[in-house]
Amino acid sequence: MDIKRPNQLLKNAKNPKKKNFRYIIFGAVSLFVIATVLFFLYVFEGLVSLEELENPKAQLASNVYSTDGELIGQFYKENRVEVSIDTIPPHVINALIATEDKNFYDHWGVDLQRFVKAMIKNVLLFRREGASTITMQLAKNLYGFKAKHESKAGTVIRKIREWITAVQIEKTYTKREILEMYFNISYFGRSAYGISMASRIYFDKDVKDLTVPDAGILVSLLKSPGGYDPFNKYENAFRRRNIVMQNMVDDDYLSEETYERLKLERIKLSYKKVQEKIYGSIAPHFLEYIRQQMEKLSDKYGFDLYQGGLRIYTTLDSRMQKIANHAAQLHLDRFQKQFDASWNWNRYSSILREVLDKAIKNRPEYKSATSQRERLAFYNRIVKDKAFIDSVKNEEKKIEVGFVALDTRTGEIRAMVGGRDNKFMYGLNHATQIRRQPGSAFKPFVYTVAIDRGLYPAFPILNQPFSFNDGSAKLWSPANFDHSSGGYTTLR
Repeated sequence: MDIKRPNQLLKNAKNPKKKNFRYIIFGAVSLFVIATVLFFLYVFEGLVSLEELENPKAQLASNVYSTDGELIGQFYKENRVEVSIDTIPPHVINALIATEDKNFYDHWGVDLQRFVKAMIKNVLLFRREGASTITMQLAKNLYGFKAKHESKAGTVIRKIREWITAVQIEKTYTKREILEMYFNISYFGRSAYGISMASRIYFDKDVKDLTVPDAGILVSLLKSPGGYDPFNKYENAFRRRNIVMQNMVDDDYLSEETYERLKLERIKLSYKKVQEKIYGSIAPHFLEYIRQQMEKLSDKYGFDLYQGGLRIYTTLDSRMQKIANHAAQLHLDRFQKQFDASWNWNRYSSILREVLDKAIKNRPEYKSATSQRERLAFYNRIVKDKAFIDSVKNEEKKIEVGFVALDTRTGEIRAMVGGRDNKFMYGLNHATQIRRQPGSAFKPFVYTVAIDRGLYPAFPILNQPFSFNDGSAKLWSPANFDHSSGGYTTLR
């Protein structure tokens, strides 16, 4: 035994490469296993939780209604109103499936057959083709897997996460529930999130009234909201709509005869009307007033004004508001002409100097100047510019308006005009944010107290000067408009 051991050691010593090779193989396999485990840990770390999967939260717009049931405005981050799958016409669903996911009812979230075909076309034929199913698109839209600046490796990781989440969604929800979530979560362009807002914005219709050509347009927008926008790219949208309808024919959702008739129809849009209806509120200043009140309440009660899908019912009467808007504009135009005729800037040169100084210092060119010398040079040049001076004069001469109509029994606001610009809601509200002495508007309160104390309209009051001490150093001594005094006057 002792004689053989040195020979064995000598034999092993002659084969060190074999031993090192085994170490290399073992190390490589270990590194591969560790890298694979770390990779999948990273992938799974970015997946949604079971709670998020079972309780998906879509951002819903909060709607504001008048007392007579009119929608007068919305607060939102994403302009979305949810609808039930039962209200979506079958041809809209069929258009989506025929175009985006023909095997939707047969797969389990991932369409492997479609994936293999797409890979062959992408790799061998250099033709880019997607393989995302409706469920995978829902996973991406619902949980936001895609990053702003995504690398190729990031794309692979995202796709794996979408696959896994799509399978989980299929296990958790029925096909109809998946379709309902998809239609409510998808973006259709022009600030329209969900099919309900899209049908309103593009066609001024309820979802239940959408036609087959309408469905073709909306399904086209899912592929590229900008590329197939029917307002900016009508021809692109027209061609894509007909492709969607042809897909419906290929899958026996639409007859050839019907397709031949519908493909000639022009796209019927109602964008301007709906924009005025939804975004151009009849009461923008009142809407902003409501927003401010609701934000205070949101801290107290813990709701989300911009994502919670609230229905806010107000006291404003849309019919009275329209009358108030018309009356305010009518009087503004009339009084503006009177004011322009009576105003003379020569008599108010100090005011002109003040407003010009403020306007110049608010100019971007003045603010961006890097030295006092540059600012002074710009100031001296523009202060002599006639066009600039005239524009400042015209802007400063604009008279404003503030108007509120109240229900005297309850104090409820029925109409509100907060300024001359009735299209801009974030400006100064001259009805609620301006503090001025009430003038003759206070007289009814004085008369009410007098009548409550038993005085009658013909009650005589001595018309003489008086001073009122309110506790400050100065006395308040009101006077008549014409500074007259003496004798008696009646309460009336």
